Amino acid sequence: MQEMNLMPTLAEASVPMPVEQVPPELEEPSPLQKIKAADEARDGFPGEHWLVLALGVAVWQTTRRNRNWAVRTVGAFAASALVARAASGRDGLSKVLRYTPFGRGIRNCPPCEQK
Repeated sequence: MQEMNLMPTLAEASVPMPVEQVPPELEEPSPLQKIKAADEARDGFPGEHWLVLALGVAVWQTTRRNRNWAVRTVGAFAASALVARAASGRDGLSKVLRYTPFGRGIRNCPPCEQK
């Protein structure tokens, strides 16, 4: 008796569907991406890191004694982000973490194979 494969392939079993274009409103960058792009495009100014550090300490000082736990949590998060930004600059925290034992595998550009 001869064996027959009755299983159709995926291409034969699928129903053809019309291809739709992506709506233009989905192709636009998010507001966060727009802010990041504007920040990367601008020139830095002298003392920018000190100003961001002072702003982070000020946020922490103003929110740390608030009665509401949510205000304290958001304030601590914002202060930590500002202090990390002051420590690392615009390149991000990965620039600083590269020199720690945990961040030895971090490179400037992960897709690059250059040394």
